[in-house]
Amino acid sequence: MKKYFKRSLNYYSKLIVGFLIGSFLLASCSNPIDELANHEPVWLGASIYDYLKTDGHFNNYVRLIEDLKYTEVLSKTGSKTLFVANDSAFNEFYKSNEWGVSSYDQLTLSQKKLILNYGMINDAYLVEMLSNYNAGVLKEGAGMRKVTAVSVLDSLPFVTGSNLPKSSYWDYYRGKGMYLLQDNTLWTTMYFTQKHLDQAQITNNDFSFITGTTRVNKDAHIFGIKVIKRDITCKNGYLNVLDKVLIPPVNMAQYISHNPKMTVFSKILDRFCAPFFDEANTLLNKQTNVLFNDSIFVKKYFAKIGGSLKYPNALNVNADLLLPFDPGWNSYTRNSVGAALESDMAAMFVPNDEAMNTFLNSGSGKVLKDRFGSWDDIPTEVLPLFIKRHMRNSLVESVPSRFYKMVDEDNSSLPVKQEDIVKVFLGSNGVVFETNKAYPPDDYSSVYGPVLLSANDASQTLKTKIWKWAITQKDFRLYLNSMVSRYSFFVPTDEYFTNYIDPIAYSKDVPAALKYWYNTKSASVNATVYKYDKATGTVGDSLSLITNVTFISNRLEDLLNMHIVVDGVETGKNFYLTKGNVALKVSGSGENLEIQGGGNIALNQTVKVTKAYTQSNGTTYFIDKPIQSPLQSVFKVLSQTPEFKSFFDLMSGFPLDPLNKLPIIFVNKSNYYGIDYNIKFFNTFNYTVYVPTNAAIQKAFVDGIIKPWDSQGPIVGINDLPVSEQAAEIVKLERFLRYHFQDNSVFIDGKAVQNEYQSATMKLDDATSNFGTFKNKYYKIGVNGNGTNLTLTTETNKSARVMTETGLYNIMTRDFVFNNKPSSFKNIDGTGAGTDFSYSSIYTSSTAVIHQIDEVLNFK
Repeated sequence: MKKYFKRSLNYYSKLIVGFLIGSFLLASCSNPIDELANHEPVWLGASIYDYLKTDGHFNNYVRLIEDLKYTEVLSKTGSKTLFVANDSAFNEFYKSNEWGVSSYDQLTLSQKKLILNYGMINDAYLVEMLSNYNAGVLKEGAGMRKVTAVSVLDSLPFVTGSNLPKSSYWDYYRGKGMYLLQDNTLWTTMYFTQKHLDQAQITNNDFSFITGTTRVNKDAHIFGIKVIKRDITCKNGYLNVLDKVLIPPVNMAQYISHNPKMTVFSKILDRFCAPFFDEANTLLNKQTNVLFNDSIFVKKYFAKIGGSLKYPNALNVNADLLLPFDPGWNSYTRNSVGAALESDMAAMFVPNDEAMNTFLNSGSGKVLKDRFGSWDDIPTEVLPLFIKRHMRNSLVESVPSRFYKMVDEDNSSLPVKQEDIVKVFLGSNGVVFETNKAYPPDDYSSVYGPVLLSANDASQTLKTKIWKWAITQKDFRLYLNSMVSRYSFFVPTDEYFTNYIDPIAYSKDVPAALKYWYNTKSASVNATVYKYDKATGTVGDSLSLITNVTFISNRLEDLLNMHIVVDGVETGKNFYLTKGNVALKVSGSGENLEIQGGGNIALNQTVKVTKAYTQSNGTTYFIDKPIQSPLQSVFKVLSQTPEFKSFFDLMSGFPLDPLNKLPIIFVNKSNYYGIDYNIKFFNTFNYTVYVPTNAAIQKAFVDGIIKPWDSQGPIVGINDLPVSEQAAEIVKLERFLRYHFQDNSVFIDGKAVQNEYQSATMKLDDATSNFGTFKNKYYKIGVNGNGTNLTLTTETNKSARVMTETGLYNIMTRDFVFNNKPSSFKNIDGTGAGTDFSYSSIYTSSTAVIHQIDEVLNFK
């Protein structure tokens, strides 16, 4: 009210000043401005107390004011907004209410304080101005809440031990009880005004669904209670009359914990709360109540916002165990840019007991029942994902007209329908929708599910803590939870996570195998280093321990990528590419499936499935050892296979690149380091390399298709040509060789293939070709096969055949790219010169399958 009085004073002052200027002098010696300041304008009316006292219909409220010694405050100039009920409303209240009182005299002091203070805002607002608030700038129509005059000590309950939450954090107090605040932040009221409903696009149907009452345009409600008379102007604020007595509703957490139909969900929620000593309110209460000689505690939930990030013993709560927000936080404020307390409330969709038990005993919840038995036996670590799925950080975005738009924090649809809602409770900090369905997270039904559940199942011998840690570190969870894809997901269980051969160490003087293991003390994965003999493939004594999280997560990320196959592996083929482009050879099905990576084949190992889980988006296979990728590059295979000698000699005969002193067909990029040498035009993809026989290469010399580097009898070599002619022949030879490299790995794998693939040679003219390739596009290779053979067709319509009879086909390779040369790191046992081995990392890689063919491939 002060601002309105000042405006009037200013207005009258200007009139008087103008009069003074026009008349030069005042006839009176009195100061009219002082006189105006000492007389209140007639339109201000009485004080709030005087209005209620003289009206005669608010005797209950007058008694509240007088009993609580608020008469003087509400009789003087001030700035208050009050929401009151008349005596008729009180008479209805005494007939039936949640407090069980039937007359004014039965109200306790605490109850009186709550009625008066909860209906009071310590500022003056017209009803339509309630939705305005200041958050650095004026937000008009954006608000639905205000802080009330309630003190957290207006109600200080003593909770007996039997009524405390059942989790272990409360056990110490179970035998003696405690003074417990359900929250120690400011209490807020909420309202529905036309301006805010219009701006938030909340419909009248939304309002009716939430409050259980109807409204017409221009109505205003405090919660679901209608304002029947508004903006009564008093000299110290505004009065608004409600059609019912306003009792402070409990917050969402209180409602859930006291609802007999939500006991299952409530017990789960209780696992994530604890008592915390409230020193400030303990001291304050002792100052105002000298007889109080106890401690006050506050109930807090472990939550990202509004709650506690620490346990009562001050240790940090693991981030995975934090709820999105504290459901008991009275001053709930949405965690988003520009959000303010006034702007929104929270919402929770809480399945009733029948829905919770139906979910556990059927459908996607049955995996929990089969593994753990009951809700009480499900490990706490598994449950945050379930709870978070049912918590919404915005009521505005969770009203019925927006149900169809709702997604969870992972952007997965939350399929709530209006017919799922059994009952609605509008609390002090949000809305609780009681539902007849549960809405489980994708984690339970996706291929990630068995990893999540087995990692936290104390009864399981097949643990997956290593894989779960890796998935969390590199955020593979959302990828594996995708329901628009299907996966085969291979999971080495913890006890089998041994003897992984590190690709960087493999190229060092001291090759090593790593055993990954989960360190429960640090809640992270460590790696024990063992000697590895490349010649015999045997693992020796332990050398050292690696705890560097960056190193371990880097290696496990590489492993994860080669243990995921998009679209699955049980489709009738023998070879499949993983997410990381590593090829897998598979046979069998289900729990009889056997898998080999290129490294496993080299070691004569077979990876076997120990358990298979059919999930909503694919199959999860627990396996008895990690899949090992190839440790041989294209360079190594070509250089060490006699049958590939002529092709390799052509590749390695190019003039040395001045940057890295390698033939230009191999890598010439800086910061591009592998086990040995990489193909320079490989680019984090999968390829096929067709290698003609030595005889086919010789025939190509004789036929004049290409020239050798050095003269062979009558065939003049490139090195013996005049310098002016060499450059063109070198380019011609490089383009010829590159035509034997194809995008996409194609295997002889039991299934027919008929397709055209790009080569690594670009077409530089407009001449017509067999596949109609355009200029500046890559020449193509046609590939046809019945599952046991492959025939290639070139741009010249000539053909070549993969020579399965030699056994030189389906040879798997991998060109790694490391963060530095392997020689720049110390050996994994700490010996040698250079940077510590734990700073090495795998950047990326490309893979290729090599086939021997009976003829050269030519595009011209």
